[in-house]
Amino acid sequence: MSVETTAVPDRLVNVRDVGAASPLLRTAVLLRSDAPRAGDVAPADVAWPPRTVLDLRDVDESSETHPLRGVADVVALPVLTGATTRAGSGTQPAPFELGRLYLEMLDGPGAAHLVAGVRAVAEDPSPVLVHCTAGKDRTGVLVALVLDLVGVDRASIVADYVRTDASMPQVLLRARATARAPRRDTHVVAALPPELLTAPAHAVEAVLDVLAAHDDGAVGWFTAHGGDVATVSALRERLRR
Repeated sequence: MSVETTAVPDRLVNVRDVGAASPLLRTAVLLRSDAPRAGDVAPADVAWPPRTVLDLRDVDESSETHPLRGVADVVALPVLTGATTRAGSGTQPAPFELGRLYLEMLDGPGAAHLVAGVRAVAEDPSPVLVHCTAGKDRTGVLVALVLDLVGVDRASIVADYVRTDASMPQVLLRARATARAPRRDTHVVAALPPELLTAPAHAVEAVLDVLAAHDDGAVGWFTAHGGDVATVSALRERLRR
């Protein structure tokens, strides 16, 4: 059946409670998902609705009023701002690598937004929902950072990330439908590199490698980019059992 005739899911298709990633964690505190759409059926298997929403999409992906704005405080954190410009600054574009895109988020404006996201998870009213378009790339990097900061083991962080792979066909149905809506740019889902449509372990492992390379690991990265140890303590107090 073609994409044009396949029914678009009427609910989030990549939503889960991050607390399920490890026995160390509390549930009903941090959620992750693909982008909510107006009229979505509420998910039944997670705490809903969220009280804080961290929208990691760029401005041109989220021009309409956020569908959860009436029930939650929606915070825009466009973590890819400037990343594509930096990545294409050479004389000849490099072949697309998902891990390289993720590392772009760990520098410049993206890093500042990630730090703000960690702070929101630690301090803002919960449940906190983190999402981008697919709930995979930008969401995956922020969630990996949060999990690393609270001491979740590497294998569990990677396992949580790759769970999205099975949801990608339905994620794309929703993303394509959203891109066809008025005032939306179809480039959001058009001509995407094939790797961007998957959730390969090596991509998030590249992020974890960079975090581990800092003195004091993820905490060292966080404090080097404007975070503070008090926020890390608050994050651990909120998320850990």
